[in-house]
Amino acid sequence: MESMKKAATMCGTLMAPLCVGRRALILHNGGYVHTSTVVAIQSVDAREIRFETRNTHYRLLPAPVAQEADFHPALMAA
Repeated sequence: MESMKKAATMCGTLMAPLCVGRRALILHNGGYVHTSTVVAIQSVDAREIRFETRNTHYRLLPAPVAQEADFHPALMAA
């Protein structure tokens, strides 16, 4: 019997395409969240993305504009 997975709802931005078999990378509150391996993608639309990892059921909501404005892609290349 599978143990109960936790549920997480967060505002953020996917930094790479969501892909079963790989970890998700999410920009959240000015930092990065690396999930465990994605095992299923339930839904993707403009209002939310729902997916499941080995440990958690995620509901990802679009990031507020202020968070995206704080993100500096040039810093990633350094």
